[in-house]
Amino acid sequence: MYLKSWVLLSTALLLNACTQLPEQSIQLLNTEVISNTEVNNQSSQQRDSNLKQSVHAYTKDSSTYEVAFDDLNGDGQQEALVLLNGLDWCGSGGCTMLIFKGKPNQTFEFLSKTTLVDSPVYSTTYVSNGWKQLLVYSRKHGQVMLRFDGAAYPFNPSLLPVEATKSAPHNAKLLFGLSE
Repeated sequence: MYLKSWVLLSTALLLNACTQLPEQSIQLLNTEVISNTEVNNQSSQQRDSNLKQSVHAYTKDSSTYEVAFDDLNGDGQQEALVLLNGLDWCGSGGCTMLIFKGKPNQTFEFLSKTTLVDSPVYSTTYVSNGWKQLLVYSRKHGQVMLRFDGAAYPFNPSLLPVEATKSAPHNAKLLFGLSE
């Protein structure tokens, strides 16, 4: 009788432990997901704060802007493409676009300034001097390809030849503008 009770009690404890295990695993998994989400949010907030400081250091004002991130030079760090807004940075031909090189500690270094840019703006699969070419729209001129010259992207796209739409790669990444 004692052995039978012990077997029943052991079986009950074992079954209870088995039913508790998945719940504990789920709680642990949820904790890990929340922790990863919090880390990603903190990382994005730090990146955005660092970018805001870099933009302010360049503009010397509190300009508003749109931002897109893409690894333009294949180094594993996201560059920041900043399309400035407002009367100081936009005119009848478009707005000023700044490009900041991404650094490993989520800081940014000014790389290039291009005026007269409007959306859509794409990063392409084409590469010039180790950097992706950018397909941008310049008002009153058309769609042009910005090719990195080893130091910067072109300053004034309205001086570049208009690109035929068919020359753009099909797998270009839309950075600014409405998706089709």
